[in-house]
Amino acid sequence: MIEFKRAELDILSVHYVGNKGNGEESAFSKQPFKFNEDFVKETLMGFFLTPFKTDIYYQFSKPGDLDLKNIQSLVQDIFNSRASFHDASVEMAKHLYHQSNHPKIKGGEFYVAYFKHVSVDGELTDAIGIFKSENKETYLKVFQHLDEFDISCENGININKLDKGCLIFNTSSEHGYKISIIDNSHKIAEAALYWTEDFLNVKIREERFFHTQQLLNTATSFCKEVLTEENNVERPDQMLIMNRSLNYFKEKDKFNMREFENEVMGAPELVDAFRDYSVQYNKENHLNAIEDFDISQTAVKKNQKYLRSVLKLDKNFHIYVHGRHDFIKRGFDEEKGMNFYTLYYNKEE
Repeated sequence: MIEFKRAELDILSVHYVGNKGNGEESAFSKQPFKFNEDFVKETLMGFFLTPFKTDIYYQFSKPGDLDLKNIQSLVQDIFNSRASFHDASVEMAKHLYHQSNHPKIKGGEFYVAYFKHVSVDGELTDAIGIFKSENKETYLKVFQHLDEFDISCENGININKLDKGCLIFNTSSEHGYKISIIDNSHKIAEAALYWTEDFLNVKIREERFFHTQQLLNTATSFCKEVLTEENNVERPDQMLIMNRSLNYFKEKDKFNMREFENEVMGAPELVDAFRDYSVQYNKENHLNAIEDFDISQTAVKKNQKYLRSVLKLDKNFHIYVHGRHDFIKRGFDEEKGMNFYTLYYNKEE
């Protein structure tokens, strides 16, 4: 959990980064931004920090050569000495410029900020924020002159829509720091990874979000690959396990493998099949087996659509099954030569 109750914006540098691939230029300021109004600082604080609410954390992918001007080495320079802040921000802007080669990547304002007293998962620390605004919107400005009004249009940045950003917390430096990322302009598939991979070079930290997502993926794949009609498992029975899996993650705060196997899989032969499948799944995906961890509800929400119990019957019917799988029966009509389901219920709503 990230909190900003005591956070302070200490230093800010602003630059402009164009698209190198399109031949655009960049512009680098010569010194940090000087705040003349508290209102501007407060507005920027809200613009930069409000979007960071998730519990998905990243870390730099690998230490690399810290003598090179990559983001990790520059961040380390700043945390070691704030005197290097502005020069490091220029190097960050230049690094982003060299990664901006795809024709659909937009140029935009680039901000590097130093925040004091940020709380992440209960630890109070400092953080470096790196942000980019790419999209402009049109605003109306209305002026009153005695009994007349004047209207003009201006293009500007919507302070409620941060395009790209990351907060790098001064913690776990030996493991690549703890990082939170925002990317609201990644819908262009070819350019989607340039912020996280090409520029920042980060990967998801193996914490609760990562572990929750991997176990959900394992359960989903097990249901779809093992609990199949080819293995004499009917669809309602497969859906029962999918529902149990999703409900387990929704209702629990902590995951325990033995508890999960007993409550979700139930039958000993099903538990054994899931264990065997999990070992193979982890091996194929280069994952470590984790028996206990805190559950991330963010991961549950992001992945629950893959565990939905839906019977898709040709292109005519979708049946959503939320419970009582014993009230649905499958059969075959010899006369029509078609499959059918019988549903039992008390009342129609």
